[in-house]
Amino acid sequence: MTLHEHRQLKRRRSGCPWIVLFCMLSGIHTLHAQSNKPYHLNGSAIQEDCNCYTITNDKNDQSGSVWNINKIDLTHSFDYHFNVFLGCRDADGADGIAFVLQPLSTSIGTTGQGLGIEGVSPSVAVAIDTYQNTDFGDPAHDHLSIHLNGDLNHNSTNNIAGPVPALENSDNIEDCKWHIIRITWNPVAGIIKVYMDGKERTHAAINLVQNVFHGDPMVFWGFSGATGGATNHQRFCTSLNPSFSIAEDKITCYPEPILLSDSSTSFGEIVKWHWDFGDGTTDTVKNPGMHTYSEPGNYTVSLNIVGNDGCLSDTFRQQVVAGSKPVADFNFKAPPYCDNKLVPFNDLSKVEYGTINAWNWTVNGSAIPNPEQPLQRQLPLGDNTITLEVKTKEGCVSETIQKIITIQQHPDISMQEAMDACKNEPVVFVATNSNPATPVQSWHWNFGDGANAGVASVTHAYSRGGNYKATVYALSQAGCSSDTLEQDVSIFATNAFAGNDTIAAIGQPIQLQATGGDFYYWNPSAGLNNSNISNPVATLQADITYAVTVSSVTAGCPTTDSIRIKAYKGPEFYVPNAFTPNGDDLNDVFRFTAVGMVTIHYFKIFNRYGQLVYSSINPSHGWDGRFNGKPQTTDTYVWMIEGKDYMGNNIKRKGTVTLIR
Repeated sequence: MTLHEHRQLKRRRSGCPWIVLFCMLSGIHTLHAQSNKPYHLNGSAIQEDCNCYTITNDKNDQSGSVWNINKIDLTHSFDYHFNVFLGCRDADGADGIAFVLQPLSTSIGTTGQGLGIEGVSPSVAVAIDTYQNTDFGDPAHDHLSIHLNGDLNHNSTNNIAGPVPALENSDNIEDCKWHIIRITWNPVAGIIKVYMDGKERTHAAINLVQNVFHGDPMVFWGFSGATGGATNHQRFCTSLNPSFSIAEDKITCYPEPILLSDSSTSFGEIVKWHWDFGDGTTDTVKNPGMHTYSEPGNYTVSLNIVGNDGCLSDTFRQQVVAGSKPVADFNFKAPPYCDNKLVPFNDLSKVEYGTINAWNWTVNGSAIPNPEQPLQRQLPLGDNTITLEVKTKEGCVSETIQKIITIQQHPDISMQEAMDACKNEPVVFVATNSNPATPVQSWHWNFGDGANAGVASVTHAYSRGGNYKATVYALSQAGCSSDTLEQDVSIFATNAFAGNDTIAAIGQPIQLQATGGDFYYWNPSAGLNNSNISNPVATLQADITYAVTVSSVTAGCPTTDSIRIKAYKGPEFYVPNAFTPNGDDLNDVFRFTAVGMVTIHYFKIFNRYGQLVYSSINPSHGWDGRFNGKPQTTDTYVWMIEGKDYMGNNIKRKGTVTLIR
């Protein structure tokens, strides 16, 4: 990773787009000015740039440490922020780094699980462990813990806090990303706390001076790290963080000046500032105070700082806006504008520099709270005065724009109740204009069955029974719509069905079955046991046609259907003596007619060789002159049939039929 890439990573770690805090000291009374060489490097540790260090390269069996050469006083509090990078290997990465307090400065511990601090005593170490060493009681995830005297075994009494997951929402800190570790010490409460990426992860209560460093409060701080059989590129950086604030929430309305105030932080003293105001002017003081731009616009203000160690910071940038005056404007949705409809107001306001964030509307002199766009209002009849003034977050205010909109009255209609009816019976629908002062230009009926009409009064016949919802509305000459009125209409229907035409033997009782309604009437009544039921029994002496009229309980609505019955002498089988299966649809199939028969036992046909060529008990079927799918030749064939009649008698018949080609 290049220095530029590294610095971009550092920037992305903070809450603002251009900078991240790596280290900040607060309340340290014994912090000395840093020299040009403020750190002592051991083992595999190398300096990357002015304030960033590699502790271990991505190699096996590395051990390194970086110590600040100036001691700090533990009788005073500290609040340290660093950026740490634990490498890009996860499954095969190791072993981790530690922030350490110790009095020796040149110390370096063992490789691998020792994290470069094992065996250094006395010491306090905040370990970021990225490998599971089961003999040390390590959990399976990357973890944080606090240890005394170079003893990293979690089963030891020297483990005074943790282990806990290194990150709040992830088990992996070897993620090729920079993370912010914060370590605080409160000597009054005797508490050391550890934060990662802004979240407290663990803490310990202990008297460091007395219980660890034998009454000596002066210690060195630094980082150590190590690799073993598994490796990772492990790094840390101290802070040199330019920053500034802009009064009035970073906004202003031209030509008002902008107040800039330095809020930079550094591990050591800041000795130089360089401001670039984005308009071609610069400054080198700590606080440049009020800056006035010559014209409205968007400007990028930049700041670099130099620490007393000679390190030059990255550039901190913020955009400021010298806002311009906005122009208020709006329109209305296309007419008609009616007193019973919402009227949308569409904001068209613009600003060249800045952001509009307030809309001050009035309707007929009454203010409307700052609305979300678009604004919609139902307005009273007649002329309405609408005004709009807009403001930007930079504090610029537009002129007030005023427009008048005229609201038309909508038609007021009523609807006469329609009567329920039978299928195909006309239904009368009537609508009336209740307010002649607002004439109706057009009517719009929908009868619920797909049919429509465009007059006030209309008749409509429904072709099917059912429940329908009829609606009507009217439009005024101005295009304003009335309220839509609706009513339910019930259409009743019968569907008479007398049954299919049939045959019967003379004197044979035939069960009829009509459907389609609630009441039934058969005509003529001759031969029927009851002409006023759906299923009378008919006994015939000759051919006859019966008509049945069906009506409903609710509305009557009669319909009629008929059935024809042909009477034959019988019971008997009627079998033709010839057929011509030539495909002319005339006598193509040889079949029998059963009169007065209730059961067919068999119907068989044989050729002159005694072969069975056809068999069936269904009178509607028949022989088409084929055997095994092949047309048979012109010849005489023998048939036999047997069945039981309606009186229980068994009837057999035998004969011949001639197949003619």
